[in-house]
Amino acid sequence: MNALDISSVTFSYSGAPVCALQNFSLTVAEGRMQALLGPNGAGKSTLMRIVTGQMKRYSGDVFIFGRKMPDHRALVSIGYAPQAISLYTTLTARENLRFFGTMANLSDRQIIERSEAVLGQTGLADHAEEQVATYSGGMQRRLNLAVALLHSPKLLLLDEPTVGVDPQSRHHIYETLTGLNKAGMTILLSTHMMEEAQRLCSSVTLADKGEMIYDGPMSEIDNLEKFFLAKTGRGLRDD
Repeated sequence: MNALDISSVTFSYSGAPVCALQNFSLTVAEGRMQALLGPNGAGKSTLMRIVTGQMKRYSGDVFIFGRKMPDHRALVSIGYAPQAISLYTTLTARENLRFFGTMANLSDRQIIERSEAVLGQTGLADHAEEQVATYSGGMQRRLNLAVALLHSPKLLLLDEPTVGVDPQSRHHIYETLTGLNKAGMTILLSTHMMEEAQRLCSSVTLADKGEMIYDGPMSEIDNLEKFFLAKTGRGLRDD
């Protein structure tokens, strides 16, 4: 079974002169760690918002583990760590997890058990009672990931999960993602870091200007950055 099937999705923001996504199709096999790459404005974040049910006015079809969106049972199988840090900085890490666990309809026992698990996975157990405002950027990124993992998702969507973090936190996130994938979790990783994508992912989808321009195994690409630039060009993308 595929974890994610996106078929001919088209989406436009109100007032925008061009489509953010144009007849975009994507398949992610269950158990795979797949990279979703593209320049600024390629439509990667828009696609993730559609998959997670945040945007609904699109044409085309989205299936999650065979269930056509919108479907609540499909949505609860997804974990999502957005590029923007989505935490309450006046709360501690544990308080953030309790809040998001309640929003995910976890029981008190599940919140306690899963909080301990994800704090351990992300290396934050010793800082669980500290206010998030005191966290470094890398620690906040790791807590952002912990929130996404809290309800034990089967499909994890990551939008720039290591942007702005220190090498130690980046290495820890890499080890965490590799372990999760080996344990069976499907991961779709959007990143601008070519080395990161080539190190972690077994396949790659390349998007540009709202369209898919490549989809295939990572093993067929010798140098991902050179391949990326050859496909998308060297012109600046400032919008």
